[in-house]
Amino acid sequence: MKRYFWARLPLIFLLGVFFYHLQPEIVWILLMYFFGSGFFFFLVPRLFGEEISFWGQKILDFLAVFLLIRSTGGRESPLFFLLFLPPAETALLKEAPEADLTALVSLLLMGYFFFAQGPSQLSEEWFSFFMYVGALGLISILALKLSELRAEILHHEDLRRTLLTSLAAGLVFLDPDLRVVSWNPRAKEILPRLEKGRFLPEILGKTLPFRSCRGEARLDNRIIGYSLFPLRRGERTLGWGFLFQDITEAREKEEALAEARRLASLGTMAAGLIHEIRNPLATISGGVEFLRERLAGVEDLAPVLEMMGREAERLNRLVTHFLFFARPERGETEEFAVEDLLEETLSSLGDLFSGIEVRRRVELGRIQANRDQWRQILENLLSNAAEATREAGGRLVEVEILEKSSYYVLRVRDTGPGIPPEVRPKIFDPFFTTKAQGTGLGLAVVYRIVKNLGGEVLAFSEKGQGSLFEVRIPKKERA
Repeated sequence: MKRYFWARLPLIFLLGVFFYHLQPEIVWILLMYFFGSGFFFFLVPRLFGEEISFWGQKILDFLAVFLLIRSTGGRESPLFFLLFLPPAETALLKEAPEADLTALVSLLLMGYFFFAQGPSQLSEEWFSFFMYVGALGLISILALKLSELRAEILHHEDLRRTLLTSLAAGLVFLDPDLRVVSWNPRAKEILPRLEKGRFLPEILGKTLPFRSCRGEARLDNRIIGYSLFPLRRGERTLGWGFLFQDITEAREKEEALAEARRLASLGTMAAGLIHEIRNPLATISGGVEFLRERLAGVEDLAPVLEMMGREAERLNRLVTHFLFFARPERGETEEFAVEDLLEETLSSLGDLFSGIEVRRRVELGRIQANRDQWRQILENLLSNAAEATREAGGRLVEVEILEKSSYYVLRVRDTGPGIPPEVRPKIFDPFFTTKAQGTGLGLAVVYRIVKNLGGEVLAFSEKGQGSLFEVRIPKKERA
């Protein structure tokens, strides 16, 4: 509303200059009006609100118009036209009832000047009166129509603004040269780089054709799906619309679903294959043990039989890991003591931890879970830690098993060489290993089991500073 105050200044100035020499008292009325308007436009809204400010200004308008007309000749005043200004301004700013009210006040003031100031030439006065009434009526009709149009425009503007604000996707309006003109709030959330006047392909880092198209763009490890379409009026292209959405999560779900299907197929095949391998493997292991007992005195065969037994055990471990990776079934849960399970796992890896101190901190008692899966997680993390520590000549492995409010935490820290940055993204990939005798399934099995339980596996490592693996398993596993 403040702009209407500044719009009054030229009229106040012109009236002041024109009447300064003819009627100096007019200047005082104009000064009073100027300072009063400043009061109602700038101070009252802060103290009492816009509505009181508006009607206070209207009262001041009518008072100033009344004094100006009365001081310059009443019904014969050259300023009689000022009576039309308050209704016209009200029609611009308010709805029909307010415009009608100000028009009625103007009509009453007009009647006062025509009929309350003594006798006159009725024919001429009536003619002038009805002319002014007709003009005022016409202004009222136009004001009413203008008010209705303004209300409709405001409604559509509010509807447009609500639509753009509520839109879940980002929407950018571009000029014909694909430069950014405006956008909705969601667009700025997805693309913080948006700037007015900037070339959109530069923001996306991707060339866009000057035609309707759909596609995807990668930005800061996110995938943006978009649609570019022209904004036309007849045959003329006014600009372009760019509708887009962050589809990273959807793509990840698609990839996870595809991976799950692939692994399910692999698991079905692996289950049958492993069954066929384990039977002859058990026979081989039994045969090696039998030969050890029968040929205990033959020194030349002892190393060979030892190697055969070791390789048979290695093959059995590989088969077991592969089965857990391919089909990480939850199986039956049971109650067990976590500290006992840790002790049992360390005992089974006894040779691997020879000369290595294991510093443990267990703040978790008995839990209800799948014991075999927990055993696999601990065994793989601990064997990895022991091998890494031994490789770097370290002497310490730390184990923590803690209970948080909604999940369990397993931490295994080694004093190994650390994981090189270029290798880090691949450590959970199946069959990826940097060890000559590694299977590449240990960490993959851990990752697969934990993900299947709705948890997460985190790896922290600095070259030369060792590695820390942290597993978080929800207390309530997902359905």
